[in-house]
Amino acid sequence: MAKKLPKQLAILDEDLCTGCEACITVCPVDCIDIIAGQRDPNVLKVCTIDLPRCIGCTLCEQVCPWNCIQMVPTEQVQINPAYADKIE
Repeated sequence: MAKKLPKQLAILDEDLCTGCEACITVCPVDCIDIIAGQRDPNVLKVCTIDLPRCIGCTLCEQVCPWNCIQMVPTEQVQINPAYADKIE
């Protein structure tokens, strides 16, 4: 049986993320990890969100000092080609 998706999901803008890890410390389901950045993998680290594990709690959005995380209605995420395959 598939997990019921929350009403909203956390979407992170990697271009704005500084890798400060504030969101990682508050996530109750450990769905946020740090990865090498796209622009310069040797220097820049950014966070990434595992959308199937996200419960839509909004804690990460609340603590992000750079406003990189936005809560988006799940229906909008599902129809966005960039994210649709990540939540199925």
